[in-house]
This record gives sequence, C-alpha cells and structure tokens, in this order.
Amino acid sequence: MTGIEERLRDALAAKAGTVHDDGRPRALPAPPPRPAFARRWAPAAVAVAIVVVVAATFVATRSVSPLPAVRPTPYVGPFAPPVEQVWPDAVHEIPTTAPGKRAFKPDVFVSARVVVGRGLTRNRSDGIWSYDLDRRRFTRIATLVNRFITNEPVVFGDGYVAWSALRDRKLEIWAVPVTGGVPRRLAAVPATITSDNEIIGAHGLAVADGAVVWSPEEGGVYRLPLKGGTPTLISGTRGFYLVEWPWAGQPRADRAVDHPIPRPMEHLRNVLTGQTRAVTPPAGRTSWAACGVTWCADNVEAWKRDGTGRRALPGQAGGDLYSGRYVLLHQRDATGAGAAAVHDVATGRTGLLFRTPTRRGDKAPPTLHLQQGMFWYQTGRGTQVLIRLVR
Repeated sequence: MTGIEERLRDALAAKAGTVHDDGRPRALPAPPPRPAFARRWAPAAVAVAIVVVVAATFVATRSVSPLPAVRPTPYVGPFAPPVEQVWPDAVHEIPTTAPGKRAFKPDVFVSARVVVGRGLTRNRSDGIWSYDLDRRRFTRIATLVNRFITNEPVVFGDGYVAWSALRDRKLEIWAVPVTGGVPRRLAAVPATITSDNEIIGAHGLAVADGAVVWSPEEGGVYRLPLKGGTPTLISGTRGFYLVEWPWAGQPRADRAVDHPIPRPMEHLRNVLTGQTRAVTPPAGRTSWAACGVTWCADNVEAWKRDGTGRRALPGQAGGDLYSGRYVLLHQRDATGAGAAAVHDVATGRTGLLFRTPTRRGDKAPPTLHLQQGMFWYQTGRGTQVLIRLVR
C-alpha cells in the first residue's frame, strides 16, 4: 500500500464517526462557502500520481463527491486496453506550439477534425487558434486585445467561439465567429470576489440558440444574444445553475452539518420546455454523488439519474462526470502497479491513458488536464495527446 493510499484510508476512517452520512473526509480541508458548481480561476491540470486521493482538482473544480454508504469491493484486476485501441477515432496527437513559437492550449473540438484553443506567449493568451487534424495546420481565428482571459476553456456553438475574461472586477463575455474575425465583447457584468480574493465568474458558459448563456455565483441562468444587448434572466431559473444547455440544476441542501458541503444537482429543469427531472438514488443508498443530466457517479459506482443501471466502476474514481458520462479512474493490478484510465459509464468501455507511479523511483506521469469534452496531456516530445469525449 502506498503512502497516498494510507492517507486516504486514514482520512476515511477518521471521518466515519464524525459526520452525518455525507461521506466527506474530515481529514481533508473543508471548502470555502460556495455552491456546488463554484469554479476557481486556476490552471486546468491534475497530477495523476495523486488520482487516488482526488481526481477532480482541475479547471472546473466542482466537489469532492461523497462516498457510498456501502462500498463495493475495490477493483483489482487487469488494466484496461490502451485508449487508442478502445476509441481510435477519439485520440489525436498534435503539436504543442502554434506559429510564432507560441504555446497552443487546446480547449474545444468544433468538429471531429478541428480543435480550437488559445495561443500563449510567455504564458499570456494572445490569440484564438484552430488546428486541423487532417491538414496538420494551424489557423489564427482572432487576436486577443484583452489578455485578461480566464483559465476556463473557450466554448463553441452556433458557429461561434466564446470565452470569459476578468478586468476591473467585472466578468466580460467575448465571442467571435469560428471562421475568424474581430472579437466582440458581449457583456461586462460584476464578478463575485470572495473574502479570500477568489474570483468567481461564469458557470457553464455555452453558446446555443443564437446566444451565450451562463450562471453567475448567485444562481439563475442568463441569456445574451450574440448580436449584443443586455443579459436577461431566463424565467423560472432563480436558484438554478446551468449544467448542460438547456438543463439547469438546483443543488441539494443539507443543514445537518455546520459548514457548506458541495452537493450534486438534485433537481433539473429544462429551461426551454419546463420539463423537470429529480434524482433517485438506487435502493439502499443514502449518500449522494455527482449527477449530470442522465448519469450519476461517485468514487466506486455509477447509475442513472432515475436510480437504475447501478454498476461498479473498474477502478477508483473522483466521482466527477465529464461530458455527462466519462470518469477518470485509477486502476490497480494484482502486482500493485497503478494506471490512469478514462471510463464511459454509458457503454462500460474503459481505455488506459498511462501508468502511474506506485513505488519510489517510478517514472512521474504527465500532467493530465481534465475538462468537459476533452482530456489532454503533453508527451514531452513537442506534442500533446487529446482524447475527445463524445457526448
């Protein structure tokens, strides 16, 4: 057993008699007060060497999901086959640098063969670029005049790419056609700044139905047409947070503890049709997990939002869902060796990313970046591997 696993075991044991069945380890620091969705403007990276402890410290930091009331036997078995064998059309190796020797940070696939991201000079974003996988060519979409862009990924929809920026204590929303042009600032609204100077901006930023949509820290889903105007609150969304357009969620409240605990989106509402969906835990289940529109997952299990389809995960997960159906797993085999893998809870398929260190002297793994729509890491050979997560 590694030191990391021993710390995890001790934390779980210490927590067992001190909480009201919320599954949150007391040995780990409690999060500052914020809704379940709250995001930190921090680099989108996680060292997979510590994936056993927390596999969800990434660009869109969400929560440390509660553990189940009854844990299945931890998975020990053969590693999954390489991810490129499981999803050959989803794995791509591209250069790490765009023209001008600027770093290229991938953000979003705008098609199966084109990825869009940011060019960085001296770690500052200076442009939006696309990379064509077939032509193996970069194209500049826009030059960034305002370099105060956040670390949140650029998003795509309706032929536009959009992003958020922070300047003068305001959250700015920018957009430009994916075919190229001059970026346009669509909105500048007050940003939330916490007592410890943490800046909270837009949650769930998306482009859909001719508009940009997002949720601020205080909740509600706001819409702003791409042609400009004033952001408007969509009727019936107060207290809800955008999960995946057009679905917004309301987190489960828990007053049984003395500090805020991130909770999954218990109630969903389609902001276009008014349709609602609640979450139903499987029989015998008392704890909760991260839930998307269709699937829920925690550290060791996954199930559908209606409580059906419960299944054990082939490894230890962070409990967070990406693109509504994927989790990052840490696997162990009978020899004690470890590996990082991506698992699709909808199909049950798992692909190995790379081995992770379990003994002193083991080679350090690459830094794995986790975000909606994509996992990626650099190879150290001037290239980076992208794994497209298809919804």
